[in-house]
Amino acid sequence: MNIHEELTKVTGRDEFIAFVHRLTQDLEHNPEDWANVTLKDYLLSIASWVEDGAHEQDEKEGRLPGAAVSRRADVEWERLAFLLFAAGRYE
Repeated sequence: MNIHEELTKVTGRDEFIAFVHRLTQDLEHNPEDWANVTLKDYLLSIASWVEDGAHEQDEKEGRLPGAAVSRRADVEWERLAFLLFAAGRYE
């Protein structure tokens, strides 16, 4: 299963955890497919993607970026911010 197919399978906590692990494997094995391979570039691309409104277009269309299957992409901004913050300090 490719990374885009796995993205469409995330429906809850367990699938999210598995997907994050799969993302790290994908980066390790396919760095040429990644536009942002450093943490700094990755975080900046998240900010740029949100600033550019890409998430809003995908939400209007009811799909996740890169996903073949339509699905609502509701975002809990406070939770996402906390996740990014905590990940930088969790051991």
